[in-house]
Amino acid sequence: MHKFHSNERLKSRKEIGRLFGQEGRMANAYPIRVAFVATEEVRGTFPFQATFVVPKRKFKHAVDRNLLKRRLREAYRLHKSIIGAHTEDKTPPEKQYALLFIYTGKEAMPFKYIERKMKKVLATLAAEISS
Repeated sequence: MHKFHSNERLKSRKEIGRLFGQEGRMANAYPIRVAFVATEEVRGTFPFQATFVVPKRKFKHAVDRNLLKRRLREAYRLHKSIIGAHTEDKTPPEKQYALLFIYTGKEAMPFKYIERKMKKVLATLAAEISS
């Protein structure tokens, strides 16, 4: 039930570029910021596609960036049901969203802290999308 399928990963450079453009909207819960936008075309059968970023400017070593990305992915995987991303129908959804999670903290936080903030940012995201 709590899987993070490869079809849920956001890989499209075009969609990632749109997230940073004027169409992309943001939600925050320090140290996590999420940019989201409705996709132009539906890819796959999941209503949300997500990707995770940790800036090289703040974390010079790849080991540290990878650790934080693993923590972000795991927190998302466990709590994606808050936004309704836990279901996979065999039919494509009417509307699909691209999500980009950015770690904005200055130092690596423990998983429990990241998990709590991920719940908060997902709740904010759910409210933004429903309105």
